[in-house]
Amino acid sequence: MATSLLKLTMTATKPTTTAEPAVTNFFHTSTGHTGAVTYTIDDTAWVDDSGTQLLEGGLVPAIANNGYYQLYINGELQEGDVVETVTTTAVTITFGETTTIDAGKIVALVVTNFQPDTSAPTITG
Repeated sequence: MATSLLKLTMTATKPTTTAEPAVTNFFHTSTGHTGAVTYTIDDTAWVDDSGTQLLEGGLVPAIANNGYYQLYINGELQEGDVVETVTTTAVTITFGETTTIDAGKIVALVVTNFQPDTSAPTITG
């Protein structure tokens, strides 16, 4: 008896992953932070892109392992790990030495969170 072979015909799609950034901007006008290494700015002292003051609990922290912060003071990006913590209620900024942020200077916090989405492969045949 002869051996018969079966020929399988299948098609498959590759999995795809997208990571769409969700960028949120917050702005604070300094009231004059002087002579300290660490500053804490409460949530209600910030405004959003439209200039609306944040309500309590209105800050958006970065998602662990999928987000990051950028801090600008008077238009200059700050180096290193200046942003110590961001919770829904406050931002803590820590400098390596005593620092003054003059009254009227704008502090901008940019929070970028990525929300990855992966589609599973499909196999037909």
